[in-house]
Amino acid sequence: MSPLDRLLEPGRLFQGALVQSLLRERWPTRELHPGQAVGPFRVVRELARGGMGIVYLARRADGEYEQTVAVKWLPCGAQGDERLAQFRRERQILAGLSHPHIARLVDGGRSDDGHLWFAMEHVDGLAVDRHADVCALSWRERVNLLLPIVEAVQFAHGRLVVHRDIKPSNVLVDAEGRAKLLDFGIAACTADDAARAAFTPGYASPEQRAGAPPDVAGDIWQLGRLFEVVLGDARVPADLAAVVAKARAPTPAERYPSASALRADLARVLAYRPVAAWPASLAHRVELRVRAHPLVALGGALTLVAFVAVVAGFMLNLARQRDAAERARNVAVAVNRFINDDLLPGTDPVRPGSGDIRVVELLAGALDKVERRLADMPEVAGEINLGLGRSLAGLGRYDAADLALGRAAAQLAATRGAGHDSVLRARLARIQIRIGDRQMKAMEADTLALRHDAVAAIGADAPLVAEIDSQLARAAFLRDDFTLCRTRFDALLTRHESIPRAVLADIYLGLSVCEARLGDAVPALAHARQAHALSALESGADHPLTLETGIAIETALTALGRYDEAVAELRDIVARLGRRYGEEHPTTLTAVHDLGFTLTCAGNPVEGAQWLRRAADDRGRVMGRDHPWFAMSQAVLAMALIGSGDLDAAAGALDAADTALAAHPGGNALARLATLHNRADLALAAGRNDDAARLFARALADAAAIYPPGHQRLTMLELGRGLALSRGTDPDAGRVLVVDALARLGDKPDCRAGRIAQARQVAAVR
Repeated sequence: MSPLDRLLEPGRLFQGALVQSLLRERWPTRELHPGQAVGPFRVVRELARGGMGIVYLARRADGEYEQTVAVKWLPCGAQGDERLAQFRRERQILAGLSHPHIARLVDGGRSDDGHLWFAMEHVDGLAVDRHADVCALSWRERVNLLLPIVEAVQFAHGRLVVHRDIKPSNVLVDAEGRAKLLDFGIAACTADDAARAAFTPGYASPEQRAGAPPDVAGDIWQLGRLFEVVLGDARVPADLAAVVAKARAPTPAERYPSASALRADLARVLAYRPVAAWPASLAHRVELRVRAHPLVALGGALTLVAFVAVVAGFMLNLARQRDAAERARNVAVAVNRFINDDLLPGTDPVRPGSGDIRVVELLAGALDKVERRLADMPEVAGEINLGLGRSLAGLGRYDAADLALGRAAAQLAATRGAGHDSVLRARLARIQIRIGDRQMKAMEADTLALRHDAVAAIGADAPLVAEIDSQLARAAFLRDDFTLCRTRFDALLTRHESIPRAVLADIYLGLSVCEARLGDAVPALAHARQAHALSALESGADHPLTLETGIAIETALTALGRYDEAVAELRDIVARLGRRYGEEHPTTLTAVHDLGFTLTCAGNPVEGAQWLRRAADDRGRVMGRDHPWFAMSQAVLAMALIGSGDLDAAAGALDAADTALAAHPGGNALARLATLHNRADLALAAGRNDDAARLFARALADAAAIYPPGHQRLTMLELGRGLALSRGTDPDAGRVLVVDALARLGDKPDCRAGRIAQARQVAAVR
């Protein structure tokens, strides 16, 4: 407690109100202490202090909601004109930076005695270098941990902001494994000659130490230094060392021109591709191709390492047989011929027969070659078909993947037995790619049969059985039974200790999606972030599962009404999925669809309609115009078109959705409900109030079979019905429904904000 505060305590000499006021004007509070109020927050303890102020942990104290923040406070001794200007500049910079990996601005203002303060998101975690060491992260995990920080810096540069103080203590990792960039205390606009000269020794570029104007090149140098410190003494590939060295080059001209260029080279390191920082020899390119992940490299179907493992495994197993040596040689020759004659010529630019061939075409073409080349070696053919099937599934070629995995299951079962792990996994992989309506209907029965066989062969506690149970929960989701979906995922979490990290990430992902559908957005967001942290730690930031967890995060953010955050998350996810999978991959199109929906919710139906039209057109082309996902995109497109006032186009979209759903009578309840709800909204917007009331009543009956009582979707349908009645034949009954729906809705956000505003006008009429 400061001397001034002691004098002002009740019972002290200067406790009178007038004296207190005079003293505070003459002797303003220099520091805060626990329990003191700052705006709506109350100080808990000091977190840190530096040249640009003191940071305190604080909690919201106005009773509106619970929130923990980091309050930055400028003591009176630091309130010279230059410091005040820099403090305001930092606050304004944070106000303009909304990025998932930058600690965001929460609030700000002046205290009663005139001190500037602002509240930031509190990141409760370790400095990034300490986190990496405590968790014993590999070099790949460390690079994946820092990649979002590079993206955050690029985001700031795109808004002409240079951080100038990037160092491990300004990058914290929260409990969910996400790194966040903090402390823009000495940040400045690019080429701001009047910016205050300031830096941290050991983390400033040569030109920053020399007092040069702020520039992105200085941040690039600091990013290189950050990677150098976080990687520490870890044995890193020569390519990664070259990337770090280029970022830390002595002169700006030798460095990467932008943070995005640095990120691109880091991504190449992770993908085993040649980097711009170090021209690769032909031998090095071959080495990288051999090590590349099957879904990343151009030849990405089956890596040579995998084939070597297959060869070694077969040679070991066959050695136990009387003709072991001869058969082992046959296996090696068969696999090598397949690699050299059938697979690699299409991917190696220095081999005859190569060309600009897409990986998906290469893999699909390899299917028939497997059958011809290895007809008399079913065990080898089964292993190769299993690898081909997984790769084709990753590339979105589900029909070809289904064929390859079906062959693999049959071939491996014939040679190893139906209960062998490889057979069970081939069957599970085949179930997981079924996205067609008829396939989805058979999914649960097939999964139950697989579970029965797996338990009999390997036991109920085997990790593979947990994966199968996760698929059973997902099957409930796909048939719109969200309560059963959540129950099944919750039951899986009781086996937490025995479940591998990657499978656990998938479970949290599935649980989050089910919770979001049930309206439980807060736990949905928490579980989506748990899934993201686990997957990023296990597989990296650009792994397919990690990217899918981003879709779950934005779904929960949308359900919470945090539309701008969800839109920012989705734009990044769409770009990443496009690079990873291609623009027309089903997973990419899911993110495109969600982006259109969320933009509509955020009050931008025109742009939302553009993205939804792309989702609908591409889903129709890739999956067929009778696929339920095509119908869903058309239904939500109608919602956006209604919001933008294009009622004729909305009617056309709903007709296309109905035509698609007619091919699947009795199924796809969620797509049918979306279509019916938006058709009711269309009738209401067109002034056909009696039709609207009838359609809302039908939609309510359908929704009651999907959602639990009290769900917001039911409330919104009641509100729509009330609006229709209030404008039609029964205004009094309609107003009663509207008032009741608004009371249940409260202040909860909803994508149909326009309807809510209209309902409030009706409720206000006496």
